Amino acid sequence: MREGTSGFWVTQTDDGISIGYADYGVSQFGGGDFERTYYLDKENAKTFVTSLQSEYQGTLEQMIEAAFGRGFNDALFWDFCKKHNIKYSSSTWSG
Repeated sequence: MREGTSGFWVTQTDDGISIGYADYGVSQFGGGDFERTYYLDKENAKTFVTSLQSEYQGTLEQMIEAAFGRGFNDALFWDFCKKHNIKYSSSTWSG
């Protein structure tokens, strides 16, 4: 349950891309907060951007929002990565 989503953030470096979001007041965590970050290495980041550009227009942030929503829908991201054979790792935090 995603009660209050902050929206997502993107960090792009020479080593790849990280995409994260935070949810606040998550009932599954006793009203606590939850954060998830996805990491794409350089090769997978290139495939990710190219694949987004084939379906969307705008900046990287605009394309991510168009593809996965402002609140960042994990399932849409997972399906997109599977469709385009994009590998990623992730980390989560709750508190």
